[in-house]
Amino acid sequence: MTNKDDDELSFIAARAAEIRAGLDAAYSKEELQRPLSRRMVHMLVAATTAVTAAKLGALAARVAELEAGGIRYVGSFQRALGYRKGSVTTFAGSMWTALDDVPAGVQPGSNPAFWQLSEKGSSWVRKQKEGQ
Repeated sequence: MTNKDDDELSFIAARAAEIRAGLDAAYSKEELQRPLSRRMVHMLVAATTAVTAAKLGALAARVAELEAGGIRYVGSFQRALGYRKGSVTTFAGSMWTALDDVPAGVQPGSNPAFWQLSEKGSSWVRKQKEGQ
């Protein structure tokens, strides 16, 4: 979030606290029986809407960030390529996920700091690879 967003959230939080303080004040029975003015209702709705909009904006930004960093299948492993964190590749019949940015030449399964086995391949595929 930007400083502008932080400032807006601070303002909204302060305004909401003022409204809560006003609602929690000790009112007489006569004051409580008096209907709220149209202006007061509009202020309450506006404050509630602003808080909700700010929270939804923050959540939308977070969802976009999470979706942008999702799983990326990059095909069969190639020694000459480096892999980015989150990249998924296949090697020796198994599927591997890069846990961090992987430099070129680091084979899946050779370094557990870089690779995690996501799906183990069948033994038939491994035997075929070994026989070649």
